[in-house]
Formats: sequence, structure tokens, C-alpha cells
Amino acid sequence: MTSVVSIGTYLPPWVGRGRGSRRVKGPDEDALTMAVAAGRAADPDASALRVVLVSRNFPLVEGGNGAVLLAALGLPGNVAVTEVLGGAPAVLDQILGAAPDTLVIGADDSENAVGAAAVLTGKAGAEVAARGRASRSLPLLARRDDGSRHTYPDPRLQREVGVRATLAKLDLGGGTVVGVVGVSAGQLGRDFNTSGAVEEPTSSAAGVIRALAAAIDNGSPGLLLTVEQAVMSVGEVTPGDIRISRDEVEPRELPDFKTAEGVGIPISMPAYSRAFEPKIRWEAAVFEERPGIDSAPQFPPRVRVDDSGTLASDYRLEPLPRTGTVYTHTTIRIPVPDLPSPYSLAVVQLDGSPVRALMKVTGVPAGEAMIGQAGAVVLRRIAVRAGIPDYGYAFWPGRSEEGVEA
Repeated sequence: MTSVVSIGTYLPPWVGRGRGSRRVKGPDEDALTMAVAAGRAADPDASALRVVLVSRNFPLVEGGNGAVLLAALGLPGNVAVTEVLGGAPAVLDQILGAAPDTLVIGADDSENAVGAAAVLTGKAGAEVAARGRASRSLPLLARRDDGSRHTYPDPRLQREVGVRATLAKLDLGGGTVVGVVGVSAGQLGRDFNTSGAVEEPTSSAAGVIRALAAAIDNGSPGLLLTVEQAVMSVGEVTPGDIRISRDEVEPRELPDFKTAEGVGIPISMPAYSRAFEPKIRWEAAVFEERPGIDSAPQFPPRVRVDDSGTLASDYRLEPLPRTGTVYTHTTIRIPVPDLPSPYSLAVVQLDGSPVRALMKVTGVPAGEAMIGQAGAVVLRRIAVRAGIPDYGYAFWPGRSEEGVEA
């Protein structure tokens, strides 16, 4: 049995043109940036002792995503990170097997589902207990590591063999269902009471945690069923007193943008390595005061020269505030390689700090930011250089650090 103390969810602030209310990601978002947003919502104090990221859309299959994930979450680099390839059942399995102080994050970046959600486990709170699991092979949709896909569209086969035959093997004996992820509740059959169930028909990694949050929010005990083809994992939810933080703003239509053809700025791995820690951990250099050197934070971190002409590099790194106001801004409308245009840049005066930082603007259409507007600093994919995602921070006007309107 696992105790859940906190849940955080994140949805991009955009919908696609002609796609109704279906969310789409911005051009500077991917599964990792969304995972960070959900993880910070679930664990704002950066208390997790282990992190599990579950997705089918990892930005890097080789090279790893763990270092960026930990740094952006504000967790030490020695915290264990496990990256699990999977959908809905895999997320529930990880929650059911998690020790206290584990942050389990599910992230989606596909045509059918975008967003992320996270669970922080503990020693008290809502409880999720294992009720059954079955792994059966029914590859109606298959994807190989070269990207090739095979689809065998047969909804009846999915219902009868993928869902009901698997349920029969689990022999749950019916009961009240509070959430169904991967299929519609109607596919479960008459043995189950699904009248109040939350439905997430796509086998979404984040959808499991959203369904769990809804069941706990409603105070509804019962079964949480997760399905992916013919694989099924079932948990029993007992609501309790937990913190639920939803970073899910009212969406707007994604603005038009274009990226110019041509070769962009190539990546330099030595420069990437040197800049990684202060950039992703959002830290400034602070020196002890001496003649010619004050203690004002320096961002980006850099060496200084004191009055005696000595080069000083003995600084310590301190976290920068993640909220601020627009000091000045401009909008670039000429398309350039690697960067979707138009886009805005803002010099942001950080709250409670003398530091002003230059950042791209995100979360609103280009040109909409205003001088003096408050907002939050959020992780974004700044560019993709030679196939490598380059992460950094952007400024989201009108937002607080907790993901609500400022």
C-alpha cells in the first residue's frame, strides 16, 4: 500500500486551431519541461529522495534526461532517477511500488495526449493499494525503435480480448470504479459500477494521476483501472487529506509561428557543460565582500577582479527567485533557423534581488507582455541544436511560481 501526500498536474496553455478543447504544447515545450512543471507543483519544497519519470516520449532516449530533471526540480544531483518507458499501467505500477518520499511523474507528448502529472509519496495521506495486474500480448498498436508503426484497428478485439478477457483473468468480482485510463468506462462490462468514474480514454501516463487526483478530490473510494492494449494494472483508492495543485490555466489558441530554413547555432558541448548547473538550477554567483568586490549576486556566474588586481573565483552559488516583473521587452518577427518566430524577449527584474535577466517570453502570444507585468520563471526548451534539446528558463507573464494568475 502506498500513501500519497501531494499531487501536481500541468497542462499547456494552448489549444490547436480547429481541434476544439484539445490541448497542444507550445513550440518550447516537451515531455521534460512539462514533467518539471508537474513535479514542482507536487513537490514545491524539493523534498523527494527518489524520482521516477514515466513516458513514451522521452526527449533523449540515449544521453539521459535525469540531470536536467533534477536540476530544474531543485533536487541534489545524487538523487536517484529512474526513467521508465510506458503508459498508464506503468505509472500505476510505479506508484504502487514506491517507497515514501518518491516523486512519480507521468508525462505525455503525443498527438493524443499532452501534459504531465506527479505524485509525491509519504507516510500518511490518501492510500492506493494493489488489486491486480495482468500482462498479455495484443499489439494492436506497435512502434519500433526506428519509429516505424504498425496499427491493427479493431475496437471489438480491444474490448473483448484486451479489456474484458484481461478483467476475467484478474477476477476482481466487480465493484465501484473511480477511474478508468486507457479505455472508456463502458468497455468494462456490467459487473462494475462506473457511474461516477473519471474517464481518460487514452493510455496516458499523466492521465492516471489526474484520475487519482479527481477521485481523492471527490472523496470517492474504489478501483482505479489502467489499460494499455491487453496490459492492465488495478489499484484501490482510499481518499485522504492531501495537497492537490493543478497548473491548468484556461487555454488560448496557439499563435501562428514559423521557423526559417537553414543551419542554426551549432551546439558546443564544452559550453553546454560549463553553463549547465547555474543555468538549469537558476543560480547566481555570490562573493564574500572585499575591497573592489561586493556581495551582490552575479548572473550569469563569473569571476571578478578585486582592487589588488587579483582574479577572484571563490564564489558560492545561490538560487535565484523564480518570480519577477518585466523591466523592458522587445519582439523579434524575422524568422531565424532553430527559433520559432515571432517571439518576445524580456529583461526581467527578479523579485527581492538586484538581478535582471534576459529571457524569452512564453505562455502568451509574442508582443503581449507589458512593462511592469508580474510573472514566473519556468523551464523551457530554448532550442534544439544538432538534435540536442537545449534547456533554459523563460518568463511567463501573468503567472505566479505556483502556477496561478499573478
